[in-house]
Amino acid sequence: MDPIVIVGNGVAAVSAVEAFREHDKNTRIIIVSAEPYHAYYRMRLSHLLGEDPEVEKLLIHDPVWYEENGIQVLLGRRAVSIDVVSKSLKLDDGKVLTFSKLLLAQGSDPFVPPVSGTDLDGVFPVRTVDDVKKLYTYSLDKNSGVVVGGGVLGLEAAWALTKKGKKISVFEVAPYLLIKQLDEESSGMLKSLGEKAGMSFILSDQLVEIKGNGSVSGVSSKSGREVEADFVVFSIGVRPNTGILKDIGINVNRGVVVDEHMHTSLKDIYAAGDVAEFAGKVYGIWPVAKEQGKIAGLNMAGISASYSEIVPSNYIKVFDTEIFSAGDLCKEESAHAVITDIQPENNIYRKVFFKKNNVPVGVILLGDTKPAVKISRAIKIGRDIPEDIIRSNNFERFVQQLDYN
Repeated sequence: MDPIVIVGNGVAAVSAVEAFREHDKNTRIIIVSAEPYHAYYRMRLSHLLGEDPEVEKLLIHDPVWYEENGIQVLLGRRAVSIDVVSKSLKLDDGKVLTFSKLLLAQGSDPFVPPVSGTDLDGVFPVRTVDDVKKLYTYSLDKNSGVVVGGGVLGLEAAWALTKKGKKISVFEVAPYLLIKQLDEESSGMLKSLGEKAGMSFILSDQLVEIKGNGSVSGVSSKSGREVEADFVVFSIGVRPNTGILKDIGINVNRGVVVDEHMHTSLKDIYAAGDVAEFAGKVYGIWPVAKEQGKIAGLNMAGISASYSEIVPSNYIKVFDTEIFSAGDLCKEESAHAVITDIQPENNIYRKVFFKKNNVPVGVILLGDTKPAVKISRAIKIGRDIPEDIIRSNNFERFVQQLDYN
């Protein structure tokens, strides 16, 4: 029997082989990794900006683990084409791998907008360990930088660089920071904390030009704002890496379209993680990639398993403040009810959102994330909360209620 082949070497790939090996100990597994490293915790990279990361400390599994589990990893090799008829994959070194089943888990690429100056020295998208290493080397003797993007990774990157003594300005096209994870009031509280830490924020504005003669010297925005900078870091999202899939007849929308079994429109070809689109959504976050990889691995091993959407959640610690958000923050339609606890003097903001049937659907926790696990579980299982607790608008009573069956 031909091996199963996995394109990509992130958490979706690792989760898939872990699940596959639980039920199939013998079929050969080949992982094709474009990077020269075994799979690592990519989500930790933004915390390491301004440092020279040690890859060994980031690995999900030691290289010996792959050998013990009969998994061949081809490092530094890129898949260039797929032949659906012969069920084969061609690599950039000319090698051809035949497969019994194929998992597409090649992830995504950082988005860099088509603005003038992105070819200058000192412009960095950050997606890989090598990206972090290059930025570290370049920024050692530099004093100031611009981070484009006020989302989770952008703020983590900006905070990591600020702690290294760099003067950082953050550009965000949205009207407030963490627009997917916070509401405007909690975001305003977070922005104040960032400013106290020495950072600058340019909101509701768009970077249109990176200036410099050979290397970065500054940026300018759509509104005419100009900021001096020695380097620019882009963190404004990713795009599924679907280039290899052109002309093979697979259904691709924003990502590779998959069903609940992570199966694509082509027989024996699966997809998981950042490259996959399920129910019209491409999340591009670690927990989803991990779960999708697991479901793909089980089905590739002949175990019928279905993926159901997990409650999207994010944890972030920036400006020495912990933030957690999960679920639906009711931005597209008004919440049926909310329970709030806002303490500006203590930098605490806690808010739970309810829709019909008194079921919590979303939560924001800033400054105190201790109830995160309890509230996330209540959202996941659709926990019904007594009307009198919701009407009381007492956050502590709400959390205590979650301790009762």
